[in-house]
Amino acid sequence: MDSTVAEGKRASFSVTAIGAEPLSYQWTKNATAIIGATDTTYTSPPTTSYDSGALFAVIVTNPGGSVASNNATLTVKPPPIPPTITTQPADATVNLGQSATFSFTATGTPVLHCQWTKNGTNITGATKRSYTTPPTTLADNGALFAVTVINSAGSVTSNNATLTVQ
Repeated sequence: MDSTVAEGKRASFSVTAIGAEPLSYQWTKNATAIIGATDTTYTSPPTTSYDSGALFAVIVTNPGGSVASNNATLTVKPPPIPPTITTQPADATVNLGQSATFSFTATGTPVLHCQWTKNGTNITGATKRSYTTPPTTLADNGALFAVTVINSAGSVTSNNATLTVQ
């Protein structure tokens, strides 16, 4: 059976064979015998991108002869890339009672999740690429807004953007 693993992980292959005993096994990679791979299962060393597309098979032998399995193709996925904020949220100046909008851009392996904060506290429901404040009050003057971006490889928090209310 084909196998897909992340780069750096091990791939496992197995076979079930029936026939007159004794049965012996020899695993191959790209039609070349793998030294020491003589069991019903084979687990590769940690994979690299160069292993992607490799063909694994097993030759099963008994007193009556040998038979080779179908090839199993190994696909190696690149490791996930942690998020990076490529455009930081910018400071905003608004008149009293107006809303301010903060936004960012980020790269990294999808799916990117985000959480906006105001003065270090999570803003409920603020999980989009931009955040628009409710109409501002004087108490909002000087508030700091930031976003944390998260994916399977890690997280990163933006610089603070300062809100100025006039």
